[in-house]
Amino acid sequence: MRVSRTHSVIAGIALAATVASGTFVATAEAAQKPSGGSAHHALVPAADPSTALGVLGKLGAVQSLIGQLTAMASAKPAPSPADLQALVDKLTAAITDLKASLPASPLPVGSGKSGPSGLPPLPIPNPLGDALTKLQSDVTALVAAITSADPAKITAALTSTVTDLLAVVTQTVASLGLSLPLPVAHR
Repeated sequence: MRVSRTHSVIAGIALAATVASGTFVATAEAAQKPSGGSAHHALVPAADPSTALGVLGKLGAVQSLIGQLTAMASAKPAPSPADLQALVDKLTAAITDLKASLPASPLPVGSGKSGPSGLPPLPIPNPLGDALTKLQSDVTALVAAITSADPAKITAALTSTVTDLLAVVTQTVASLGLSLPLPVAHR
């Protein structure tokens, strides 16, 4: 499977268009609701636009490096282990930068005291942190597959990496209080 630079650019443009249209849809939906109505669910407040753009820029850097890594998977001749490790180091730094640029979670933090039944408090879920951790483990598996030169392992690792990259994109956008457009079933 060969991933060209054109496909990476198209994927990046599609991602940007999806995020932008999701913001417009969320704005349009909010404008249609009466201000005095009651809400049945809590929404994450949207991040400050400069923060959102900074986070999305860092997300773009992660996506670009994943694109370079996937291109290395089909490169002839195979990349050297040193080249792979250099790219993995850049990707790890980009993921760290992405984590550092995220706004603080609006969820309340537990007091650390036990609950009324004496049980410890439940940990607050962190779906973006989980998705980033899974993506890093997928990158490690992809590097091992590329090094082994086994096409079946490379294909499986590429599929897992791209799937988890999509989870990172979705969770990053959600953590910014933005929404992605969902398909609407017309009857």
